[in-house]
Amino acid sequence: MPLEHITAFRLRLRALLQRSRLERDLDEELAFHHAMRAEQYGEDPEAQAAARRQFGNATRIRESCRDLWTFPTGESLWQDLRYAARTLANAPAFTLVAVLSLALGIGANIALFSLMDVMLLRTLPVNNPQQLVEFARASADATMTNLQYPVFEFLSRDRDALSDIFAIRSANPAFQTTGPPRLTRAHEVSGSYFPSLGVSPLLGRTISPDDDHAAAANRVVILSHAFWSTQFGQDPSALGAAVRLSGERYTIIGIMPPEFFGVDRAAVPDLWVPLSVDPDPGEVWILGRLRPGVSAASARARLDPLFRQALAAQSAGFQHTPQRDRDAFLAQRLIVNPAAAGTSSVRWTYWDYSSTLKILLGLTGLVLLIACANLANLLIARSAARAREIGVRLALGAGRWRLVRQLMTENLLLALSGGALGLLVAGWAHPLMVGFLTRDPRRVALDFRLDYRLLAFGVALSVATGLLFGLLPALRATRAGISGSIRHAGRPGSPAHRPWARILLAVQIGLSMILLVGAGLFARSLRNLGSADLGLQRDNLLLLSVQPAAAEPEARLQFYQELTRRVSALPGVQSVALAGDAVFGNGGWNQTVWVENSSQPAKDAKISMNLTSPGFFATTGIPLLAGREFGAADHATAPRTALVNQTFARRFFGTRNPIGQHFGDQGPSSSGRYEIVGIVGDAKYGTIREKLRPMVFYPLWQAPPSASLEVHVRTRTDPAAVIPVLRREIQAVDGEALISEIRTLPAVVRAQLRQDRMFAALAGFFALLALALSAIGIYGVLAYRVARQSAEIGVRVALGAQRSDVLWLIMKETLLLLAAGAAIGVPSALAAARLLRSLLFGLAPSDPLTLACAVTVLFAAGALAGIFPALRAMSVEPTVALRTE
Repeated sequence: MPLEHITAFRLRLRALLQRSRLERDLDEELAFHHAMRAEQYGEDPEAQAAARRQFGNATRIRESCRDLWTFPTGESLWQDLRYAARTLANAPAFTLVAVLSLALGIGANIALFSLMDVMLLRTLPVNNPQQLVEFARASADATMTNLQYPVFEFLSRDRDALSDIFAIRSANPAFQTTGPPRLTRAHEVSGSYFPSLGVSPLLGRTISPDDDHAAAANRVVILSHAFWSTQFGQDPSALGAAVRLSGERYTIIGIMPPEFFGVDRAAVPDLWVPLSVDPDPGEVWILGRLRPGVSAASARARLDPLFRQALAAQSAGFQHTPQRDRDAFLAQRLIVNPAAAGTSSVRWTYWDYSSTLKILLGLTGLVLLIACANLANLLIARSAARAREIGVRLALGAGRWRLVRQLMTENLLLALSGGALGLLVAGWAHPLMVGFLTRDPRRVALDFRLDYRLLAFGVALSVATGLLFGLLPALRATRAGISGSIRHAGRPGSPAHRPWARILLAVQIGLSMILLVGAGLFARSLRNLGSADLGLQRDNLLLLSVQPAAAEPEARLQFYQELTRRVSALPGVQSVALAGDAVFGNGGWNQTVWVENSSQPAKDAKISMNLTSPGFFATTGIPLLAGREFGAADHATAPRTALVNQTFARRFFGTRNPIGQHFGDQGPSSSGRYEIVGIVGDAKYGTIREKLRPMVFYPLWQAPPSASLEVHVRTRTDPAAVIPVLRREIQAVDGEALISEIRTLPAVVRAQLRQDRMFAALAGFFALLALALSAIGIYGVLAYRVARQSAEIGVRVALGAQRSDVLWLIMKETLLLLAAGAAIGVPSALAAARLLRSLLFGLAPSDPLTLACAVTVLFAAGALAGIFPALRAMSVEPTVALRTE
């Protein structure tokens, strides 16, 4: 039996190449048989007719013969496709609207899938990525991927679960060849990093275990392909060149290929250096490679004793830590996660601990549903116009399911055309989404790649979309039967006037309401964030991160003092101040303090702190409420002083005056170390959304300046005009000083609002698109009704109906449709808005103003779409309408 099928298949394939010859042979054979029967029956016309009747239907015989040497299903499908293409070509306006609507809906979903694919699914371009695992630690309230370096040392002792293990730490060294230094992103990696991943360099060699120890003969560095291209123009002679990183000499030993970006798609480094260059690595990422046959769960069980030993060794140094905190530290659990797609920072940032992609998924899904509802509505109306055609085809012998198949072929052709165009939309939208999600798209490896997964998703989504919007109209179009289709074609009882069209349109309007409310909430939240009170003056404040080349504290102190003096004398500069951390955007450092005469227990004394120079509060615009600001008297040998904000004063002293009170930062016995000399106003130091927190400020000159300080410059004019002069002054003081970042406070705020702007822009765009589709749907249904009921309208006018009555007849239906859509959409929008609560600022999800504006816009757009068919109905002349009928 299989041999017979193979032979038949082979003959059918050969017949495709010899189609014309087979057709001629078939015609000759049929003519021969007909001639033989005619000769047998004689020349009498009645006898000839009897011969033809006995021979049978020649056309059916031809078709039966063709079925034996062709592929009937393929032939039928090809005919359906050609007929569908001709039908859609004859309705270019409908086809264009349908394909563009589907392209936007499908393209947005493909773009989002491509983003999720590269973030969560695509494996690393390394050797056997399925064997990679990542280590994390879980406490009672958080899960973190950063582990202390001693944990890496203890886990490296394993010989059973892991074949390789390596550690990574991020750093930002100053890179310098011949010109001024520039800030770079580096990964400090253990010597096992490159051997474990199994990647080879484009040029040179990789870091080996021999390079990763303090006694190594030379410090070595490997460059990424992008950094090699920008800094050295892909010059091969860069291999072996000497460069300086943070003032130290390094030798370039390798260049990585362009496809290698490390293990974290969200943090692509410029270069790699041995981990041993850092004498105190602190917290690191740890990844490993499982031995064959070892699962992640069994590896965790085998490695847990080593993890416990590492925690115990670390806790031995917690001499001043409360027992409660030590117990919480020792209670941490080891987690082993698969890492074929890289480290979890991307997944946790954009999926596990963020609603970003989930909300985008909801927005794009709603747009696609609205597009499907709109097309289903248009197809129902279009099927009424084709009712006579469908009835004739049924009368000629076509079965109902054969017509359903033909109509679904048209719908699938529409959907696949929209999907093909949607791939182009996705290619354009993907980098746009990446730009919204990340501060610097050049630092991420989230590129758009048209692979088999993306194509399969696009085809599957297109087919599912075609079935979703096309099946119901196809079933409704063929339901009436032969006589019903012909008799009711275009009349009020036709499918266009049945409830399905109105129901779909009401659902579409309701879905549009959800997007309108979401867009309004995001827009108002963005406005509130942009005008939120930060507790300081935003305008004309310039922030610079400056690091001198000198390593000695005394030399750094002289550098910053000279820099402050020079910048203060510049024209256009109002004041200058220094701080250990920027006034806004970073958040300061955290510490625990013990306060004398406090109304709060010491265990709750968690605060944030910063180091500031004299003039800091006047420069940043944070008001001094009581006491004094730091001055020249607060030097290294002076008594320890501090300023606190209002929240600190209220929390620890209630209504009492905190000036003159004392606190400490090294256990209860040090509670008198610092004297509070002033109170400043509350301000936000990390994000606009943060709650006010207790803050302490220490004099900068009482502690040796750190390697890098933040310079705050208040200007009288546009800060951008001062930047070139500032650069020259910094280079004049220290030609090798690193200026890592220059930004204005409004720019910092804008950067923080990047995601909020993305939500507002995308939600607004999708809401406008949904509103346009709903308006098109309303216009289409009402215009079709006016065209089909022109005779009825003419009779009404002839019987004395006023033009205003005709106008109200159509507008009443418009308002009923809008009211039905609002009844569906308002409760759905309120329910969906609760999911956005964490993303809103300064307003509730059920904000009445936003809801009222959304309803008003919806009714205005719907009324505008309905007024044109209503005006056309008003202009119907009774005599013309009746004569046409």
